Amino acid sequence: MPYCHVNGLRMHYRITGQGPPLVLIMGLAGDLTWWEPLSREMKDDFQLLLFDNRGAGRTGKPEEKYTIPMFAADTVGLMEALDIPRAHVFGVSMGGMIAQEIALRYPERVDRLVLGCTHAGGKGFAMPSAESVQAMTLTRGKSLEEIARQNMTILFGPRFQRENRPFIETMIARYVNEPPSRKPFTQQFWAALGHDCHDRLEKIRQPTLILTGDADALVPSENSETLRALIPGSRLVRLPDAGHVFFIEDPKKTAGIVKEYLLGIEDSACQDSRPTAE
Repeated sequence: MPYCHVNGLRMHYRITGQGPPLVLIMGLAGDLTWWEPLSREMKDDFQLLLFDNRGAGRTGKPEEKYTIPMFAADTVGLMEALDIPRAHVFGVSMGGMIAQEIALRYPERVDRLVLGCTHAGGKGFAMPSAESVQAMTLTRGKSLEEIARQNMTILFGPRFQRENRPFIETMIARYVNEPPSRKPFTQQFWAALGHDCHDRLEKIRQPTLILTGDADALVPSENSETLRALIPGSRLVRLPDAGHVFFIEDPKKTAGIVKEYLLGIEDSACQDSRPTAE
């Protein structure tokens, strides 16, 4: 397994595929394996850089305060170490927050930007429902399986949960067998909670695609509308009935939309009313 030392951190990464470089940044507590369904759909068109953020997967988990700018510096440091001077960047959830910071702090590193199921933070943040917050935070006294089942209700859309029970059960078993380390998870959680790019997003100049699922219970789609309003020239695509991890629910559709945008191909997938583009 390849590792690279960046900012005093041992980072676990993988490079796959061929074509223009695309950096994929995962969200809270996720590791690079969460990208596997999507990477299979995209590796013939892009050289993909997948990695574990600090505090997740096989990357180091230092006991210090984490911040979104720190994650951004890790990502750019990894690009430098791997001789990737510039790339498309696609971040989801917390990874989308990291991608925003990279675009703002290291604009020369970003070609085109894709922000999935994420938010600007600050005064523009639309909170998830009380039920979703409880499902995410009320874990005391519960078994790993009970926590995993709670997580599934906020990660995946209701329709996907109904129609893909075997897959959901597999994800639950995976969580039970490999639960995230509690302290690093908490450090990542507080970093995401402190994210605020709201008043700076007008400075982003990279072409930007914003993706959201209509049924996202964790980061409501109103947050993507805010991003669309704040990032000049950005495009918003809503995925009907899709939950927070839309890129796992339908990797083929996600890959098609992203490829068309990053490769500069204009066709119906980015123009039809469903998915909805603005």
